[in-house]
Amino acid sequence: MRYFVAPIILSLLLPTSVFAKTKVDIYHAEVPLTQEKNSRSIAWSQGLEQVLIKASGDVNITNNPVIQKAARDGSDYLAKFTYGKLDGQQSLDMQYNPKQIHALLQQAKVSFWPAERENLLVWLVQDDNVNREIGWEQSGLDSVHDLQVSAQQAGLPITLPLGDMDDLTKISATDLWGSFAEPLQQASVRYPVDAVLVLKLTQNGDASEVNWQLYDGVPQQIEQNPQPTLNGTESASSELALSQAIQKVSAYYANKNKPDTQSKTVDDDLLANFSGIKSASAFFDLERRLNSLDSVATVQVRSIQADSVTFEVQLLTTEEAFKQQVTQQKGISSVAAPIQPALAPQAETTADSEQGQPQSETASSPQKTESQAASTEKSLWFGLAP
Repeated sequence: MRYFVAPIILSLLLPTSVFAKTKVDIYHAEVPLTQEKNSRSIAWSQGLEQVLIKASGDVNITNNPVIQKAARDGSDYLAKFTYGKLDGQQSLDMQYNPKQIHALLQQAKVSFWPAERENLLVWLVQDDNVNREIGWEQSGLDSVHDLQVSAQQAGLPITLPLGDMDDLTKISATDLWGSFAEPLQQASVRYPVDAVLVLKLTQNGDASEVNWQLYDGVPQQIEQNPQPTLNGTESASSELALSQAIQKVSAYYANKNKPDTQSKTVDDDLLANFSGIKSASAFFDLERRLNSLDSVATVQVRSIQADSVTFEVQLLTTEEAFKQQVTQQKGISSVAAPIQPALAPQAETTADSEQGQPQSETASSPQKTESQAASTEKSLWFGLAP
C-alpha cells in the first residue's frame, strides 16, 4: 500500500498553502506465512508489531516489556483476517481492533500518533559514483521501491514527484545535491503537501550513506526559511539507510502530533450532547459513528429528550482529539452549551421557617434536575445538520 496523493488534481482543488492531512490505515498489516506449524501465530504477532510501530511512530516499541508480552499472542488484538498473496507467497491479511490497540499503548505508556498525518513530498537523488539521478515516482529505481516500503511500514504518507516536463524544467539532480532553495521551492509548490523531505543517497554497497533534510512546512516557505527543520546522516546499506531516515522523520512527526495528556488524563468519561436528531435511523447512525471513532472506548445512552440525546462516552485519547474527530464527521458541528435556567429561591412555608428556625438540609436544598446535574460533569455539545 502506498499513501500517494494525486498532485495534479489536488493542486486544482487546493491552490493555496494549507492542505488537509492524509488519513493512514494504521490497523492493517499483511505478513507472508512461513512453513512452520505455528505460522499463523507468528504472523499474528508480526502483524501486531507492524501496527504498533505505525500507531506510535516508534520503531523500538517492541523493546517495551508490555508490548513484548502482548506480542506473544497477537490474535488477542485481531478484528479479522483473511488469506492472501504477498510477492507470490501465501500471506495473512489482518485488521486489528483500534480500541484494543489504543488500550495496549496506554498500558505500555506509549503515545499514540493520530491517523491524520502530514503528507511529505520526497525528493530522492542518488549518486552511484558514475551518475546522479532523481528518483521519480515511475523511475523504477530500487531505491524508490525501498523508500516506498519504508514509508508504508512507518505509516508516513509520502508523495513522489512525477518527473514530467514541469519537474524536469525546474529542478535537476545537481540542484538537489547542492541544497539550492530556489529550484527546490519552484519544483515543489505544485504539489499539495505539508512538508518537503530531501534524501541524498550515496550508493556504495553496505557502506552507502543517506544525507537527509526535512523542511517542515509547505513548499512556499522554503526560500523564506532555507535552513531545514531537521537533518541527519545514516550510514548502512542503501535499503537500511533509507529506512533509518524515514524512521527518524516519522518519530519527529509522532512526537509533534502526540495528544496533549498533560491537561487531561485519557480514559475519562464525558457527556456528549447531540441535538437535531430527527429520526430513529439518524440516532442509530450517530451511535454507530461514535463507536467507530479511534478516540472512543465505549458509548452509552444517558438520556433522550425530544430531538436531543446525551451519550456517556469513555475516551481512549484526549477530549480535544474526540471533539476533533466528531466534528470531522459529515453533518456534525460543535455548538454552544445551552444556558441553564437559574434556580428560583424556595419559599419558606414551614412554621419553623416563619419563626426564624433553620430548616433541615433536605427541606432547604432544592433537588437538581438531570440536566442540572449533568452540567457539573464534563460535557461537549454538538448539532446535526438538518
